[in-house]
Amino acid sequence: MKRDALRLSQYSSIETSRDINGRFFIAYSNNASVFIRGERELRRFLKVPKGLPMRESLDSWLASLADQDAKRTSNLAEVRSSPSAELLATGWGPEVHAITEAEAIDHDPTANTRMIT
Repeated sequence: MKRDALRLSQYSSIETSRDINGRFFIAYSNNASVFIRGERELRRFLKVPKGLPMRESLDSWLASLADQDAKRTSNLAEVRSSPSAELLATGWGPEVHAITEAEAIDHDPTANTRMIT
């Protein structure tokens, strides 16, 4: 999966992606790189004060990432509620394939065959 990146300045940049534990950030600033999970820690590490265009671009980028994550979780909820997910949860045991005696007569595979003597 390709990482999203934001270059704030010549000296600071951020890359982000998702793994099994959620979104993570790899931030570079002041000749140091860190692995961060939360947006609050990311802002604290970068130390970009409010009111600067750099901070506004960071906040809008983080908001767009949050929108992508919300859309992704809603799509996953739709997939999980689909009938195929329900069938996978209940399984394909013999109770699913059980047929009545009348159905067995109607679905007899040898009904349309002839025996050679």
